[in-house]
Amino acid sequence: MSILKRRILPILNAQISYKLPRTSSYATMALPPFKVNALPRSLYPSSISYSPQDFRRQDEGSDSDWYSQPRFVQHIDDGAIAMLKSYYGSIIKPNNSVLDICSSWVSHLPDNINPQSMIGIGMNKMELERNGHLTKFFVKDLNTNPNIPEVPNESVDVVICNVSVDYLTQPISIFKETHRVLRDNGSAHMAFSNRCFPTKVIGKWMGMSDEERRRWVGGYFWASGGWKEVEEVILKEGKGGFWGGYEDPLFVVRARKAVD
Repeated sequence: MSILKRRILPILNAQISYKLPRTSSYATMALPPFKVNALPRSLYPSSISYSPQDFRRQDEGSDSDWYSQPRFVQHIDDGAIAMLKSYYGSIIKPNNSVLDICSSWVSHLPDNINPQSMIGIGMNKMELERNGHLTKFFVKDLNTNPNIPEVPNESVDVVICNVSVDYLTQPISIFKETHRVLRDNGSAHMAFSNRCFPTKVIGKWMGMSDEERRRWVGGYFWASGGWKEVEEVILKEGKGGFWGGYEDPLFVVRARKAVD
């Protein structure tokens, strides 16, 4: 199904409340049943490498110009949003410090979760100003400069990235920075679906299946180093169909910062 068709189909309104599987070491609150699969280092080549072509895009023009106009729209449907809010409600505690990379006007946290501090790094000032969960934000193009000196070493408990990991052209550098700012045993969560702006997503992404994309993002953690418990979380499989039958899938690839 084309991107256009997916965007114009009616979206699912959902309210979700389930009990948490007790086996998840990441979880702290109620969460719907979901699939968690390990993405061990043994799944990948002994040396993980990438070519420039992997990160080439149809539109290599300025990202700052492209994102200069605010987009106050949702990039996943209501069912996926509800699931992501439930997931973050299970992961983020009120006393946590959170970093939201590639942030925008929403971070998809539940309304009743207000972290002690939450820093957003994004491309559009107006969008970031609208985000009520952020206590501080910085406007930055991470594809031009993947360093985030604005965030001190080991100052963050949780890093999130919503439906944006597929746009990163220097992901290994950004994952290294994510590792730097996390406290020991802190966790990073890369949430994504199959929607995208096709001219700005990395070229490799467009040719992969959902399973291949999850493994691809898991490879970013292993290639950048210093991580443990790399896992894929299948929050929502999604389904195809016309006349309101389509639902967005939703996945998270996550890892914990290893203790030296």
